Amino acid sequence: MEIIDTYLEDKSTYQFGREPLLIQSEFFNIKIQKAVENLGRKINLKSVLMVSAQVLSYNQFSNFFKDQHKMSVEDRKKFVENYYAHCGFGKLSMRGISNKGGHADLISDHYAAAWVKYYGQRPSSHPGVGYFTCGFLCGAIEAIFDVPSGTFDGKQSMCISKGESNSRFEIFRGLRRKLNPSPAFGKQQAIDESISENGLNNQKVVEAIRNLHVTGLASEKGLIEAFDTTWTKHYANYHSLIMIKLLMKADQKLGKGGVGHIKKIFKEGAERNAYFTLGKVLNSSFWKEKIAGLVDSDANSQWSACLAVMTGFGYGKWELTEGSSTEYKVNVINNPLTNAYLKLVGNTKAPLGYYTGGFLTGLANYIRQNPKPTDVDAEFVNEMVAAKGDVSYKEEQSRMTGSDKETLMILVH
Repeated sequence: MEIIDTYLEDKSTYQFGREPLLIQSEFFNIKIQKAVENLGRKINLKSVLMVSAQVLSYNQFSNFFKDQHKMSVEDRKKFVENYYAHCGFGKLSMRGISNKGGHADLISDHYAAAWVKYYGQRPSSHPGVGYFTCGFLCGAIEAIFDVPSGTFDGKQSMCISKGESNSRFEIFRGLRRKLNPSPAFGKQQAIDESISENGLNNQKVVEAIRNLHVTGLASEKGLIEAFDTTWTKHYANYHSLIMIKLLMKADQKLGKGGVGHIKKIFKEGAERNAYFTLGKVLNSSFWKEKIAGLVDSDANSQWSACLAVMTGFGYGKWELTEGSSTEYKVNVINNPLTNAYLKLVGNTKAPLGYYTGGFLTGLANYIRQNPKPTDVDAEFVNEMVAAKGDVSYKEEQSRMTGSDKETLMILVH
């Protein structure tokens, strides 16, 4: 059965099984996991990283299998394996899984490969890095066998990041846990689908990205290889759940300044991801052949094209509304991250646009520096951070605090 994750133009995001998806870089995936792990024993990594994936995969596959009444258990398992590869997470085998649990193996592993690439081989005494995969498997297996969310538990027993031949996950029926449901599409915001004359080229950028039809099924390793790096079609709600869980635990677990520390993790992670993502995309043959001719040389045109990348990647509709040499105003419409936050916690006293603000800060610095890197890697990202200077953002309007808009002002001094 063909796997189709539809791009919803009225939401500016991808979806499959009524779960929103977006295109996420290997760099961000592993950097955020590393930052969360660095919080140490103060945070229960299993409940933050693994369970977040579990509730999302359960919701997604439960919705999908309900519409596929004639699929056998073996067909369901094969479908999950293919979906995992399609999203770029690696090559998965669930042959050892039954309704009582069992083991599942990865012969290629996105998270493990990225970990080794940026941090080197992991010590054998450390746990594996497959928190996401372990949760994904628990939720998917619950959906395959049509049992409630929280029925299965799991642990990782082998990991490619530690030099082992494969990554293995032991899945078992544990003490039944009550898990909060996925926020799914969350609190939606309507998108005006009309296209202004100035927005025609931006729409062409979005269409060009969508027409790439990226999939890990094109790779023997089940990895999405594009723009000289690897990507995932990740759950839009995964990092939203992680951030909300961390914020709720921050004061209790991390003490004074805990909330500020969590904000810093996501803000700086997003800024660095901007350098990596824009560096890879803007310096690719795809950009030079398909996009460069649509973009004028002025800063506002560059801004609009980069924002269109985020729209094409599934982060909602990003639009530049005003731009000068020192200030840029951006609207983000139907931001899937904000949609999830509103569903999870409702309105808040302070806005929570740490990822959005951090990415826009990086975008501003990238356009100002106009780098021409020979290699976009961790060293390049560090160089961009060091050269940032006085660039900041403020959230002028936030849906989190009750506004009907999400507007950010980026200040470049």
